[in-house]
Amino acid sequence: QEGAGMMARLCCVALLGAALLRSSEAFMPGCPSVIQPKARTVLCLRRGRTLLHNKALSPLRMAAEGEGLSDSDLAGLLKRVAQAKDNVSEIPIVILDAILPRQRLGFATADPVFRKLIDDAKARADGEGLGCFGMLGVDVQKQSMLRCGTEVEITKLNVSDKIVQIEVVGTKRFWLVGEPWSETEESYYLARVEYVSGEDSGQENPESDDQTRATAQALQAAVSDADAAENVETARALERLVLTWRRLVVDGGRERQPNQIETVLEDLGPMPPAEEPRNRALWVAALINPLPALGVSLEIRPAVLSATTTAAALEAVLHGIKTSIAHLDGSQPMW
Repeated sequence: QEGAGMMARLCCVALLGAALLRSSEAFMPGCPSVIQPKARTVLCLRRGRTLLHNKALSPLRMAAEGEGLSDSDLAGLLKRVAQAKDNVSEIPIVILDAILPRQRLGFATADPVFRKLIDDAKARADGEGLGCFGMLGVDVQKQSMLRCGTEVEITKLNVSDKIVQIEVVGTKRFWLVGEPWSETEESYYLARVEYVSGEDSGQENPESDDQTRATAQALQAAVSDADAAENVETARALERLVLTWRRLVVDGGRERQPNQIETVLEDLGPMPPAEEPRNRALWVAALINPLPALGVSLEIRPAVLSATTTAAALEAVLHGIKTSIAHLDGSQPMW
């Protein structure tokens, strides 16, 4: 497959560190998913400058004319496209884990290419933090990298002669624009990405060629008031399910580390309000699929991360937490 071919030609190295092992995780049938291997691989891509997609304007004008939009409507669309350009950047990409915003991950590697990426990221930070890069997971069923990932910020860094020990935290989601590339066979990889400006912006379109995803999104119909209200109600239902799930995990002695859920909640912060349904879906997915893993839930993070609609993200989360609760209370064990 095309994605597999891309992965085959990228430079892969095994990562060290027990923190990377997510044993006993299953994946959600029918959805993009990741089964964590015992030896992890990483593909490194270099951070670059912000890109402005001027080519997006011409297809947008043609589409607008085809829809019979007025000059004022077209001007509004062009303004949205101009704003979207600020969300498009060229960054390094590491294919490692379907990490979600707010999740924290630590690992170690002896890969010299990754070390160069870290050195460059730190230099570009110019004293304001330790730098950042993009992280993508893998669709196990398609044997290809996911098209949607999360930018991570380096929070801890220890570099010795041979080993890089690093901790990162997920910050904001993005969609790939085109395919990753490297300048030389020995360099890390770059990708153009478009950041998701808002977690509840309705439909997301992951595919784009001459125009960016945001340009295509600008031409799509907005989510109806009825759909938006339904999403909020679904998000509200998650609060009760989360309380049940936490009780079963903690009281049932399912934590793999002392105070694991408490630590995860400190990283995630308060649950987003139901009026931000996609944000809440991401938060719940990060809770029931924590790092390191609990091994009590289906792996739903790739499905939630890649969902092109808020409703799809909520559906994946509802399925994940309900099946996990049924597994924990013994009514429907998964393994």
